[in-house]
Amino acid sequence: MATQELDTTEQQRIARESDPVRDALPWIPAALRKQQRWRPEIQALRALAVTLVIASHIWPGLVPGGFVGVDVFFAVSGFLITSLLVEEIVEEGRISLAGFWARRARRILPAALATLLVTAIATMIVVPSHRWDTFLTEIAASAAYVENWQLAHSAVDYFARSDGVSPVQHYWSLSVEEQFYLVWPLLLTGAVLLTRGRTPRARITALTVTMGTLTAVSLWWSIFHTPHDPEAAYFVTPTRAWEFGLGGVLALLPQRHIVPPFARALLSWLGFAAILTAAFAYGPDTIFPGVAALLPILGTLAVIRAGAPAVRGAPTRLLAWGPVQKTGDLSYSLYLWHWPLLVLIPYVVHLPDGVFQAVVLELTVLLAWLSKRWIEDPVRSMHGLARRPRRTLALAGFATVLVLMVPAAGALQVDHQLHQDRAETRALVGEHPRCFGAAARPPGGALCNNPDLAGKVVPSPVEAAAAANTPCQVTESLGRVRACAFGVPAASARESVAVVGDSHASHWRAAFDYVAKARGWHGFSVTHTGCPFTAAVAKLPEPQRSQCVQWNRDTVRWFAKHPEVHRVFVAGHTGGAIVGARGAAARFAAQLKGYRDAWASLPATVTQVVVLRDTPKMRSATLDCVQQAMNGAQDPARTCAVPRALALEPDPAVAAANGPGARRPVAVVDLTSTLCDRASCYPVVGGALTFKDVDHLTTVFAATLGPYLQAAVQRL
Repeated sequence: MATQELDTTEQQRIARESDPVRDALPWIPAALRKQQRWRPEIQALRALAVTLVIASHIWPGLVPGGFVGVDVFFAVSGFLITSLLVEEIVEEGRISLAGFWARRARRILPAALATLLVTAIATMIVVPSHRWDTFLTEIAASAAYVENWQLAHSAVDYFARSDGVSPVQHYWSLSVEEQFYLVWPLLLTGAVLLTRGRTPRARITALTVTMGTLTAVSLWWSIFHTPHDPEAAYFVTPTRAWEFGLGGVLALLPQRHIVPPFARALLSWLGFAAILTAAFAYGPDTIFPGVAALLPILGTLAVIRAGAPAVRGAPTRLLAWGPVQKTGDLSYSLYLWHWPLLVLIPYVVHLPDGVFQAVVLELTVLLAWLSKRWIEDPVRSMHGLARRPRRTLALAGFATVLVLMVPAAGALQVDHQLHQDRAETRALVGEHPRCFGAAARPPGGALCNNPDLAGKVVPSPVEAAAAANTPCQVTESLGRVRACAFGVPAASARESVAVVGDSHASHWRAAFDYVAKARGWHGFSVTHTGCPFTAAVAKLPEPQRSQCVQWNRDTVRWFAKHPEVHRVFVAGHTGGAIVGARGAAARFAAQLKGYRDAWASLPATVTQVVVLRDTPKMRSATLDCVQQAMNGAQDPARTCAVPRALALEPDPAVAAANGPGARRPVAVVDLTSTLCDRASCYPVVGGALTFKDVDHLTTVFAATLGPYLQAAVQRL
């Protein structure tokens, strides 16, 4: 998932014949010696890395750990870039920072910026506008080479496959590399300045100590931080820097002892075996990078150290095979183009499995070849730029600004549309039209139809995508509990109630606010995203799992401090995995028991628990479908409906409430009929968009549920 760092010419530059002084110094890095004139194993590593990455993206189940290809690229980058910089130090006594950065800019930016430009334009042509904000923000972050920090900030799960994933998410690795290119030569320059006047051996030793120390610190932080925040740790530079650093340290190590060719052949095979073992043994559940990343990194270093031994049984002939070398040569462009194609093609045409993967693969190879032939090679070989580093850097900055203007223009268009859509929503809701929202499908009543709402969809998908769940001001905290209030003030309330659960409890707040004000209730919202109120332990990545367990404990403590709360409404998402439960039946049973145990743990002051049956789930592309139906003047409710059997999962909380064994009164409120009929569940009901994403109600629709929730509570 990284760039092809050095092309053939640069590798030959590293490996050209050394002068007699350098040949006489055994501590000069092996990469700078004449024995390594051409290194087929480097290209082979690139070919293997990009193949693993692309295969894991196109066929996720085939190579579940193919993401380790990025680590291979990082280690190769650290080795080659350090070799070049140290060679310059040995020859010139210093590093030309402008020259180095200009060479990197000529090598990396043309193809990268061209891909971003095409992707930004394609996004604005084929992608529904409600996705533009996320997509264009990440395109801008990628152009500025901070995409890794953008994803870490958003806490993105890199392994989650959905139609909403950004087409430039893979640029996170290029961002890490660019940050490495910026910082690494500065650190080496500092070490050179501190050792000015010392012997060559002392200077190389100082460089090695500097790199080794920084690498060790980064490795320690990666091992420590990754288990505590795996989603962010996957992307951020400090947890990845050691992968470059180990490659750099290898470039600096002396080659005092001649290793027999057969031993080098064995080392090469073991290195490739380590990489492949990681690729097939690791998967989305692997805590990564951390300790797990050592296996592919050490495997890569072993292959580099082994070189290309000319002995029977060595992999050299395979490594030097034409297709392998060509794939390595195209690896950068292959990496750049495959992910945008994977994400954007489904917005253009729906292809069956097998055909889709073949089309993506063929177009990736074609665009990679075109990019290499007409963009990368011509720019890199421009003599005018090669002789003028400052001109190169100025042009690179200018080209980057031009690319950034495209997502900026798209963002302005989205902002304008968002203002219009919000105004339309306020106007329509303010009119209180007949049959609006849930009133079109009242529970137990006849369907209501208002011709004036035909073609109306509020909020629009653009507005819904930009909206959070119903806001609620935090009034108090206890441990991990953050409670916020709704309804009437506590001093004038007839009763205090609480809504408890995960984000599927949060999205009921607009409806509960209506009920609370109608009945004179003071309400507390005690919710935690991704964490239902249950004694069962959800199978979440750390630290979310431990945080969820602690939140459940703190919630019970919170109720003990609030004896005025006698009635509790609980809601939670259906599905999800449970620690220790294998298979659907075992999972459902564990969830059922977990809910009962959690309700039983509430203090005796809670006299009634009311379960809100979980809402149905839409498809991940439902909002896309709604937007496209609106653009085509079609009825999105019918066009984008989801079969009830797929949308409505069995709810273990309802089963726990209805079944025998409950240790306190538990009632159930089920308003599914406002969203579904016997056959389908609908993304638009009575002119109101029901869901803001796959399974969270829009605030507009949730508010229309208020009267029916009030009626259900009254019946209790």
